[in-house]
Amino acid sequence: MQQTEHSKRAACLARGGAAARAAAGWALGWFRRNFSGSTPALCLAASLAGGVVVGVSLADTYFHTPAGYALASLAFAALLLLGLSLGGWLLRRLLGRSLRAPAAAGVLAAASIEFFRRGAGEGYSLRVVAVALAAAAAVWCFSASWWAILRRRRATAATLSLGAVSAAAVALLAVFLFTDGFDDHYRARYLALGEGAAERLPALEPSLGPGPYTVAVMDYGGEGGVPSDTVNLTAFVSRSSDRENGAYADWYLDYDLNAVPLVGRVWYPVEAEGCPVLFIAHGNHEITVDSYLGYDYLGEYLASHGYVVVSTDHNACNLLYHENDGRAVLLLEHIGQVLQYNKTAGNPLAGKIDGENIAIGGHSRGGEMAATAYLFNQYDRYPENGSITFDYHYPIRSVVAIAPTVNQYKPADHSVRIEDVNYLLLHGSNDRDVTSFMGMAQYENVTFSGEGDYLKTALYIAGANHGQFNTLWGDWDQSAPFAALLNTESLLSAGDQQAVARVFIKVFLDVTLKGDQSCRQLLTDWDSCAAQLPRTVYYQCYETSDFALAADFEEDSDLETLSLAGASAAAEGMSLWREELVDFADESSFGTHALRLTTHSVGSRYTITLPAAADLTGRAVTLDVMDADEEAVEEGDGRLVDFTVTLTDSAGRTASGEIGDYASVYPGLPVRYDKLDYVFGNCAVKTAFETVTLPVSSLAAEEGFDSSQVVSLTLSFSRRLELMLDNIGFTAAQPF
Repeated sequence: MQQTEHSKRAACLARGGAAARAAAGWALGWFRRNFSGSTPALCLAASLAGGVVVGVSLADTYFHTPAGYALASLAFAALLLLGLSLGGWLLRRLLGRSLRAPAAAGVLAAASIEFFRRGAGEGYSLRVVAVALAAAAAVWCFSASWWAILRRRRATAATLSLGAVSAAAVALLAVFLFTDGFDDHYRARYLALGEGAAERLPALEPSLGPGPYTVAVMDYGGEGGVPSDTVNLTAFVSRSSDRENGAYADWYLDYDLNAVPLVGRVWYPVEAEGCPVLFIAHGNHEITVDSYLGYDYLGEYLASHGYVVVSTDHNACNLLYHENDGRAVLLLEHIGQVLQYNKTAGNPLAGKIDGENIAIGGHSRGGEMAATAYLFNQYDRYPENGSITFDYHYPIRSVVAIAPTVNQYKPADHSVRIEDVNYLLLHGSNDRDVTSFMGMAQYENVTFSGEGDYLKTALYIAGANHGQFNTLWGDWDQSAPFAALLNTESLLSAGDQQAVARVFIKVFLDVTLKGDQSCRQLLTDWDSCAAQLPRTVYYQCYETSDFALAADFEEDSDLETLSLAGASAAAEGMSLWREELVDFADESSFGTHALRLTTHSVGSRYTITLPAAADLTGRAVTLDVMDADEEAVEEGDGRLVDFTVTLTDSAGRTASGEIGDYASVYPGLPVRYDKLDYVFGNCAVKTAFETVTLPVSSLAAEEGFDSSQVVSLTLSFSRRLELMLDNIGFTAAQPF
C-alpha cells in the first residue's frame, strides 16, 4: 500500500514537471517568436537610464549647465553600452553565451532603484524597490516591443498589445516624473481652522513694498569689481577634506586657499548716508554657481528702505567638509573690507554705512556660520589653535539665520552659544535639504543676561523649501536627476517665500538696528498681521531679554521641581506626564528638554506653584506650546490646540484666559516631500513650538483678584491632547 502511494505521488510529480517544462517551452517559444533579437534595444535603454542617473548627478555638481547634463549623460551611456558590448563578446568567447540581455536588465533595474532610492531619500524600502522595478519593467517592455515592431518587423498581436500598454505606462511615468506633482491643500484646511476677522497692522503697510530710496549696486573683487584684498584660509579650510571635490575646486577655481579673494555685491541707497548694514552669506552649493548673487530680492528691497546689504561669496568653502569655521573667518574679513570702503574717499560706499549698526546673516551652512562668526567676533584667539589670534570686535547687534544647519562646526567640541544679541530664525517645513527645524537648537543657545533690550524670534513657514530663499537655487532641494521625484506643487511660490523673508528680516532689522518699534508686533504675533502676509501656516517662537523663567525643564529629572528655585509642579488626571528631550535635528544631542503631557478628555490640569507671591501687574504669562499628536495629523483629524490658563492670587481669587484667544496653535504639518508620499498616502509630520503670550490685564478675573499677589499658574484641559510645553514664565505685556 505504501509503495502504491509513493508511486502515485511520483507519477503526479512527473506529470507536473512535464507540464511545467511544456509551459516553459511554450513561453520561451512565444518570446522568441515575438521578441528575439531585442537585446540591442534592452542594452540601449539600460545604458541611457544608467547614463542619465550617473551623468546628470555628476554634472549637477561639476558641470551645472544643460550642455553639461547632456554631455555627461551621453558619455556615461556610451561607456555603459560599450561595457555591455565588450562584456557580452568576452562571455560568448568564454561561455558560449553573451548574457547581454540579463546584464542589461540588471543595469536597468539598478539604475531605476538608485534613482528612486535617492529621489525618495529613504533607502532601499519596499515601496522604493517595488516602484523602481515596475518602472524598469515598463521601460524594458517598451524597448523590446517597439524594437520588435519597428526594427524586426514583427507586428504581431503580442508585440502590438505590449507596445501599446508599455507606451502608456512609460508616458504615465514621464508625467509622474516631469510634472510638479500634487497638492493636498492641507494649508488651506489648516488656515480655515483659525480664520476669523482679517486683521491688519497699519504700521506694517510701508514695509510691504519697495521703499523710498533709489538703489545702486557695487561689486567688489573679481573681474570688473572694486579691487579687494585676499585672505588666507589654510588654517581653517582644506581641500583635502574631500579628495575628489578638493581636486575639482583646485581645477575650477583660479586661486588657492592661501589667497582667497574677497568677492561680493553691495546694494545701497543712493540718497541716504550712515545706513545700518547687513552682511549675508550663502551656504553650500555648486561652485559653478555664483550663489552670492541670489539674494538680489533681499538686497534691492532692504536698500530701498535705507539699508546697505552686502552679499558675500563663499564658494571657496563649498563642496568641502569641516569648513564652517573658515566660512566665519571669511565673513568677518568681508566686514573689514567693506568698512574700509566706507572710509575711502571716492569709493561709492564712502560714508554710506553706520559702522556701529551691523547685522550678519546667512542661509543654510551660512546660517550656522553667522552664529559662529558672532562668536569669533568676540574672541581674541581661534578655539582650535590659540596661536592664531583674532582682532575683529565689530559692533554686531543682530544675527539672521535662514534654514541653517547646526553643529557642523563645534568650537572646542562645544555647541555655539551666544549671549545678548538679537536673533532671527526662518525655516520652511518643506525643506528637503535641511529637513528638520534644526535652527531651533541654535535658537535655544541664544541667551540673555537681563541687561539690555534683546529679542530672539523664530518662524517656521508651512510650504517653504530650502532653495527658494536664493533666486539661483530654485525649487529643487536635491540634485538632478533625483529631484524629479520632489513634489514641488505643494510648495509656496518663490515670490511668496521671498516676500516672507523680506518683510520679517526688514522688520527685525528695523527693531534691532534702527530702534523702530512700530512693527515689532510682527515678530511676536504674526496672527495680527495675517491679512498682510502670504497665506500659509506659521509657527512662531520668541523670547525677550526681560523674560522671567519659571520652567524650562532643564534642571533635573524630578517632575515636581522646576527651574525657578522653590517652585513646584503637580499634575492631575494625566495619562502621561514626563520631561523629555525634543529632538529638533533628529538627534538628542541637539535637543532641549520640554514637558510632555497627555491629558484625559476632561479634568486634567497642570499647576505650577510659585515660591512666593509674584507681582504680575503689567506683565504677561508666556509659554511655548506644541501639538505632539502625530496620529491625529496622519488621520486628518488635527484641530487647533486650546486650553485654559488660570492665575490664582494669595486669597484664592483667579483670573483666566483661553490660549486660543491669543494665538493659533496649529497641529503638526502633514508634509509630503516627494511624489511617492502621495501615491502611498504617507507623510512626515512636522511640528514646532508656538509661543503664546497672555497679558494678565486681559484675563477674565474674579472680583478682587490681585495681580500683585499671584501664587500659582494652572493649565486646565477639557479634551484629550498630546502636548509639549516649554519656557513657561512671565514677560512684559504686549498690546493686543
